[in-house]
Parts: sequence; structure tokens; C-alpha cells
Amino acid sequence: MDELINKLVNSLPKPVLALLVLVIAIGVFMLINPPHSVCDTQEATFRELQAGNIFPGSGAKKNTKIPARLAQAKQACQSGNSAGSCYEYFDVLKKIADDVNKASAECAPQLLGIDEARLAINDGVEVMVRLAWGISPPEPGLNRFGWLQESEMSTFCRIKNVYLKANGEEGWAELRKRVAAKLPGEEAPLPETPDQPVVEGKKAVAMLSEEEIWNRSLFSLRCEVF
Repeated sequence: MDELINKLVNSLPKPVLALLVLVIAIGVFMLINPPHSVCDTQEATFRELQAGNIFPGSGAKKNTKIPARLAQAKQACQSGNSAGSCYEYFDVLKKIADDVNKASAECAPQLLGIDEARLAINDGVEVMVRLAWGISPPEPGLNRFGWLQESEMSTFCRIKNVYLKANGEEGWAELRKRVAAKLPGEEAPLPETPDQPVVEGKKAVAMLSEEEIWNRSLFSLRCEVF
């Protein structure tokens, strides 16, 4: 086989052989270093902007990393369940949305396709909806937003618009159904003893229609006013 290949190569005119070698070299180079698209460039910019936010940041000392602030901010928000304890977490979400919006519309799916960004936005929607909902279904009306004020609602609308930009109405509807399925339909009873496991109450989907859940949840917020 090798001898046949050698004969074939030796039989080729030198200009043809040189062109063939060049084509092969270019092909190998492109496989190793694929060309960057516009969206690749915008993704690189997004990663830089989000350093320290959802990606680790660079420390003052060489080769040191600062942990991303997302996880700690989210935990503080869920534990405190107040505007003050959630301020940093909502600020992280707002910055993600703003930085995605700096990219072109065709590149938004690639940016929110990044694991850290996708999980941050998905979790952000769920956390905000659950905070507004509370431990049992709110009554229809203004109190369906819980303690959330205009600034928090504006943040929710920002991340919603970014999600729609990347995943469309169908993707948003799927996310809304996943979150709605987790909302409590009744307050869970407290355990009688410390060692007794917590028993979850019924979910809202078992007690309310899809329309009722939508009407009572943050999902019904009219974002066009923000």
C-alpha cells in the first residue's frame, strides 16, 4: 500500500503536488484552529464581561482566581427572602441580561447556550417566581407579586426578554410550565419533632388550573410597562 502511494505521489507533477500539500495543510490547520465567527467573538466578550459574576474572576495575585459571586448571592437571597438580601443576586441577573443584550440577536442563543449563563437565567426566573408566590398560592390581584417592587419586577422583565430573545415564545412557555409545576399549592405542615422529615404539601398544579396559576404568579406581569 505504501509503495502504491509513493508511486502515485512521484507520478504527480510538482505544481500539482505542491498544491495538494497546501490544501491538506490548510485543512489540518482549520481542523485544529477553526475560524472564529462573529458570535464566537461576542461570546469571548461576554465571558470577559461576566468574569467574577458567573465565571471566576482574576485575583490580584498572579494565577489566582476569585470565585463567581452568583452562587453565594443566590443562597443569600433564598435564605433572607427580602429586597436587601436579594439585592446582589438580582444585580447579577440584571448584568447577565444587559451583557447578553449587548450582543446581536442572532448570537443570543449561543451566549445563553453557555452552561453558566443558561443555568443562571433559568434559576433566576424560578427563584423570582417562587419568591413572589410564597409558601401558598397568593390571592389574585396586586399581592401576587409578594414583596417584589418595581425595581425587582424590572429585573424579572429583563431576564424574561433575554430568554425570549434566545429561545423564543415556545422556549419561554416550556420554562413557565416547569416552574409552575414546582409551585406549592398549600403550606407544608411543620414537623412535630426535629427528627421528623418535612412533608411537602400539594403542588399548585393539583389544585389550580394553568390559567389560575398564571394569573396569580409573576408570569402574569405586564413587562411592556417596564
